[in-house]
Amino acid sequence: MKKDVYEDLVKEISKKLSEKILQEEGDLTGRITTIDADIAGIVREVGLRTSKLVIEKTRDETVTKKKPKD
Repeated sequence: MKKDVYEDLVKEISKKLSEKILQEEGDLTGRITTIDADIAGIVREVGLRTSKLVIEKTRDETVTKKKPKD
């Protein structure tokens, strides 16, 4: 997989996620050393959902191609 192709998207998502975290969480001073674990959990969930969508779409396209035409 060519990771550099997704650089713009990674930047955009990172910016939006950081803004949302700062808006929702407020003062993070007391959690500065542990916030990375919370963010990793969110990003992991994004990865799982993205993987699911990609796999489902690929499966559906494969099934459609293999279906005999009536």
